[in-house]
Amino acid sequence: MLIQNTSNLAVAPMPVKLPSSGELSGVGAPSDTPRVVSKEAVVQTPNEAQVKAEVAKINQVLQQSNKNVELSISVDKSTNKQVIRLVDKDTGDTLMQYPNEAVLAIARGIDEFQNGLLLRQQA
Repeated sequence: MLIQNTSNLAVAPMPVKLPSSGELSGVGAPSDTPRVVSKEAVVQTPNEAQVKAEVAKINQVLQQSNKNVELSISVDKSTNKQVIRLVDKDTGDTLMQYPNEAVLAIARGIDEFQNGLLLRQQA
């Protein structure tokens, strides 16, 4: 299949490099200069108690803003993945979920498929 440029531009425009924090506008370091990562930039995984405390803070803010919703974070037992839900307190309906049920079902199917292959390979 032949793909041709149909616009009146002969060449695609070059992307503009935005200055990073700490650089003066229009004056930048060469792109091959190594960047130093500070200790503050290292992200640490929070433990379960820290996650529960942050979820409680979010739920308190939602309650103060008269939102009738609640945030919950749990772990799906079959896939061992974290599931984040926003639930209506009155009806119990899930308003938003990440990852959604379809993605969890696909992950379960992949796990079952891989476990089946593993058993067949060992036999």
